[in-house]
Order: sequence, then structure tokens, then C-alpha cells
Amino acid sequence: MLIASIVKEIKLLSRDLHGVAVLFVMPVLFMLIMSAALSNEDELNHRSNIVFIGEKDSKLNQDFVKALQAENLAVQQAAPSELADFQTALQQGRFELLVVNPNGSKTALTDEKPLQLWLNPSVDRSWLLGMKGVLQKHYTEERLAHFLDGNHVTLENNKRAPIKKIQNKVNEDLDKKFAEINDYLDKDLWEEVYLNRQGTQVTKPNSVQHSVPAWLIFGMFFIMIPLSNVMAMERQTNTITRLRMARASAWKLIVSKLVPYFVINQLQFAGMVALGYFVLPHLNMPAFELSGGLLSYAALSSAVSLAALGYGLLVSVIARTTEHAVVLGGGGIIIMAALGGIMVPVYVMPEVMQTVSQFSPMGWALTAFQNLLLNHYSLMQIHTQLLLLAGFGVAALTVAALLYRHQLRTQVRF
Repeated sequence: MLIASIVKEIKLLSRDLHGVAVLFVMPVLFMLIMSAALSNEDELNHRSNIVFIGEKDSKLNQDFVKALQAENLAVQQAAPSELADFQTALQQGRFELLVVNPNGSKTALTDEKPLQLWLNPSVDRSWLLGMKGVLQKHYTEERLAHFLDGNHVTLENNKRAPIKKIQNKVNEDLDKKFAEINDYLDKDLWEEVYLNRQGTQVTKPNSVQHSVPAWLIFGMFFIMIPLSNVMAMERQTNTITRLRMARASAWKLIVSKLVPYFVINQLQFAGMVALGYFVLPHLNMPAFELSGGLLSYAALSSAVSLAALGYGLLVSVIARTTEHAVVLGGGGIIIMAALGGIMVPVYVMPEVMQTVSQFSPMGWALTAFQNLLLNHYSLMQIHTQLLLLAGFGVAALTVAALLYRHQLRTQVRF
């Protein structure tokens, strides 16, 4: 009986070779994509342009820049008088980081002011964390090395001076030096200043502003699952035949499906934003607040929904069963998320993967959302991403409609 049951299951699987193939192909693709995306996660992005501004004739600043360049970082040094020009360049996205040392060459260690890190609010947090570690290591080393350089106790050359007096003088000076070093190490090494693309200083972005948009977009694309379930039920219950007998065109049938799911997507968007605003503060997390006009977010939500519905309908038409749709569509969504920076920040990907990520609809949506949220972009400034999302959605819907019309003609009999 057991052997017969096993043989039966094998025969059933042999009739669903597409489903079996998907089970092997999707994990392999996902493994390859994630491995490639994370292949340099432990390395700083050496292509990032960094500018250090401080007194050019300061030996400390010169040694600090050399230490950073020894890390293979693209660092250039500029004078304080050029700060405004480089702030404009940072605003335009020509540099990732602007490090400003407000201290002079003769500033005492006890009077040392924190370094200023000028950043764009959309900067990758993992890259910034790694960069802070490098900055802290080298600046602290160079600053203390210069502080202790030539450190010695000067005493009058008097051989008759008691040894105890010499010892006390040495200990007194060393205690003073180490006390100053201890106070210096207790201070904050830097202060972060965030400059958006509009040239306005904004508050430091929090983790919620990075995570909520990513997973909101990810969730909207899963509208494919209920849509594919309905399409499968129509095939199983022969609803398609009855609809076709009513002389409904393929386009009308598709539009009738899109409208309710479009509304659901908008409720998803509004619900996630409301959840972030009202619930997260009660969990000791920052509230998720939208910056800018609601019209821009409404346009973005509509474009994302159009892309998600186009993809979902295309998968639903191609898939033969609900299981096919879930595996094929869900796998595709995960791959788009991996490529688009939802699961792995684009900034840490190798250059080839960063190029590939530009073709992910989720990447377009995430870029537009972060620019609205962090850089305070206007609606016109995200029109490129909106057009890409809308174009993807319309193209997918067109192909799905043509396939659906073909299925109606070939599968329905009057």
C-alpha cells in the first residue's frame, strides 16, 4: 500500500513538471542573486567620494587624509573657504560625505570641537556605520599622536636635585596628559548634519523611515495572491464561460478585476502609514511621518499599485493553478525585492548588481518613496520613477489582456 501511494504521488508530480521546476529554479535564482548582492557587504564602497575640509597647512589634517587614502578611500582635501561650494556639490549628489574639521592647528585637546559630518538623509546606514568606524579609528590615532608628539619633561640639569622631586614632576605631567586624553575620549567625536537635495538641513533620519517604505512596497506587490486565487476559481467553476456568454470583452473583465484590488492596495498604503504613525510610538519606536504634500504620495501609491496589479494579473493568467501562481509570482516578488534594495541595500551591492537593480520595479518605487520622504522631493522630481512604474504596469496589463482574450476564445465554447 505504501509503495502504491508513493508511485501515485510520483505520477501526480510528473503531470506538474512546471511546478516542480519552479521549486528548484526559484531557490537557485534567489541564492545566486543574494550571494552576488552581498558579495562585498564587509567592504566599504571605495567608489564613494569623500571631501575633508580643514586647515590645509595642519600636519594633523594632512596625516588624517593620508590615513584615509591608505584605506583606498577616494578622499580629497579642501580649505574651509570652499565649504559652501562643497555643500552645494553634496546637495547635488556629487559627494557622499563631507567631513569638516572646525579645529585649528593650535586648538588645545581640551577645547577640541567635534568633527562635522555633512550627509544626504538617504545615505545608506550600513555604509555610514562602517565609515564612522574608519574615521574614528584614524582621527583618534592621529590626534593623540600629535598631542603626545615630543612629549617630555624638561628639568634643570641639576645632579644634586633629589630623585623624589624628579619622579613627582614626571608623574604630575603624565597625570595631566592622561587626564586630558581621558576627557577627549569621553567627548563625541562628530556631529551629523543632514542636507537634502533641496539644500535644506533636516533632522537625522531614523530606522522607521528606511524600513516602512521598503516593506510597504513589498506588501503591495503581494496583491497577486488573492488576484490569482480568484482567477483560478473562475477556471474551476466555469465562471469564465458565463461571463463570456454575456458578451463581456476581455478588457472589461480585466478592468472589473483591477478596480477592487486597486482600492485594496490604497487601503494597504494608508493602513501601513497609519500603523507607523499611531502604533510604533507605543512600541518605543519613532513615529512614521510623511513629509511633503499628500498628492505626491497618492501618485506614488497609484503607480506602485498599477505595477503590482499588472504583474499580478500577468502571473495569474500564465499560471495554470493557484499553486503555480503562488510559487511563480511569490518567487518573482522576492527576486524583485532582492534586486530593488528591499532586502539588501543597493549601496552595498557590487557595481554590476547596482546596475541590474535599476531594472527592478520595487527599486523604482523605493527610490521615489525615499526621495519624497527624506529629500522632500516634489511630484515632478519623481516623475521618472512614476513613469517607469506606470509603463511597467501598462505593459504587463497589455500582455495579460492579450493572453486572457486568447484563453477566452480557445477555452470557452458556446
